[in-house]
Amino acid sequence: MKIRQHIPNLLSLSNATSGAIGAYFAAHGAFTTAMICMGVGLVADFFDGFMARKLNAFSPLGKDLDSLADAISFGVAPAMMMTVALQQLGFFFPWLAFLIVPASVYRLAKFNHDERQSTSFIGLPTPANALFWASLAYWITTHLTLIEGLPRMIAYKVYALWPVLIIFMSWLLISEVPMFSLKGGRPTWQKDKGLFIVLGVAVVSIPLMGLGAFVPTIGAYILCNLVGHLRNKK
Repeated sequence: MKIRQHIPNLLSLSNATSGAIGAYFAAHGAFTTAMICMGVGLVADFFDGFMARKLNAFSPLGKDLDSLADAISFGVAPAMMMTVALQQLGFFFPWLAFLIVPASVYRLAKFNHDERQSTSFIGLPTPANALFWASLAYWITTHLTLIEGLPRMIAYKVYALWPVLIIFMSWLLISEVPMFSLKGGRPTWQKDKGLFIVLGVAVVSIPLMGLGAFVPTIGAYILCNLVGHLRNKK
């Protein structure tokens, strides 16, 4: 095999490395750096597939490497960030956030054997889930003073939502809910209203929330897809 045929695999390995470094920084509370590492992983994850198509360098090994790298960058790293964030909040079971890991790993394995997901997704994409949790963890740790100032009764009610949210998002990863992607060609308002709504939320949220903007953006993405799914079922 020519050296250039290994370029996609090297990009996958770069993704895995950046994810592992991100998990290290997350464990030490350096969430901005951890999110930068996740961003590097996202770029590498995009280009490993892009280069595989350009170089016609598809292989079972490359497919496995891609999933294993994603498990680190988009499973372990965001789970570590959220665990540390919940620990700083004083949540009783911060390690509950590690449910993100098995759900992400299962999702990635399922994706590899599901031929229905060539132009759209079935279930929440792992990178979207990772961005949601990493962004939420970042927002929590940068607003600890505000959150700690809440009345105790409100804080306890918020604590009760964490297990529900973690389980719900984990279910979305492995669910059969159809979700749109950016692979469908040029979008139009008639058939891609959800995409334009998500982009609108992102445009409004980024100036207001910075790295925390992925929470409302991914939330809008999930809501649009769930509404569409329920409408189709009716």
